[in-house]
Amino acid sequence: MENITLKSIISEVGLIITPNDEKCNLIITNIRKKVKKYVEDNKLQSLVIGISGGLDSSVVAALCQEKYIGVPLIGLSIPMSSSNEHKEKAQWIGNKYCSTFEEFIDFDEKLPKENNLYGSVYQPFYDILFGRLEKTDRIANKAGFKTETFPKSILQGNMKARLRMITLYDLARKTNGLVLSTDNLSEFNMGFWTICGDVGDYGPIQNLGKGFELPAIAKALGIREDIITQPPSDGLMVTEDNTDEAQLGANYKEVDTIMAIVSFSLEIGEKEKQELKSKLFSIDIDGAKIGKVLLRYENMHYKRNGTLNLTRKDIGI
Repeated sequence: MENITLKSIISEVGLIITPNDEKCNLIITNIRKKVKKYVEDNKLQSLVIGISGGLDSSVVAALCQEKYIGVPLIGLSIPMSSSNEHKEKAQWIGNKYCSTFEEFIDFDEKLPKENNLYGSVYQPFYDILFGRLEKTDRIANKAGFKTETFPKSILQGNMKARLRMITLYDLARKTNGLVLSTDNLSEFNMGFWTICGDVGDYGPIQNLGKGFELPAIAKALGIREDIITQPPSDGLMVTEDNTDEAQLGANYKEVDTIMAIVSFSLEIGEKEKQELKSKLFSIDIDGAKIGKVLLRYENMHYKRNGTLNLTRKDIGI
């Protein structure tokens, strides 16, 4: 391969090209056709979606409106330490695109703090539940593990994500529906989701990048500009500034650029890979960010591979 450049990589890998209006409209049309066919083929009566106020859920909600798919789109905003700004955006998305929308605040409801005889101190229900889960520390310690070495913010973030998904699946069961996944390709590559917490039954945007593609599609759908341009956040308060970039170590355009190069490298020989590696660290992205993104990608294979099931051959049958 001659002269591997970022330009040549872009020409081969569409992930880091912002789609034009024509391409966006084609993507939108194709997604709606596929979702509608799946709903009809499986005789579903509803679609259920968690609305966070962010880019991903707004795009999926706009794509899967009842007028395009043929069944009600039921949206739930499930705030747990969510900011008022995120709540307002979630309400705008839900009221605009969903057939039925509610803010499900029960996990955020303030109750008297446990072990407080006077009941004068209150804490959210999810915080009380997390306190109960912390009792498993004793079991982990008994098994020889030091639980204080693992950030409590991440443990609590995982619990919140799973509580939200429990709620969505309960609603989907009651309405003969399925839960829409709002995960995207950038997060998939980074393993940036909670196992049994974020991923639903059907992912309309699972193979779209968040750096370049989703913002363009959101604009074509008429989604509010401040929702498109806001700093992406999972709303789980894992980091102090509550942004995805703080957790990933890079923004989504940088993530998608690096991942596009990784994807491209799978198609070339060893000699070209060495050249590509030198090109990778010469592009206009901080080397420390590149290293962090690549390390996270490598460390998250277990998530992307899903449940590992032993075959009958493995066990001698």
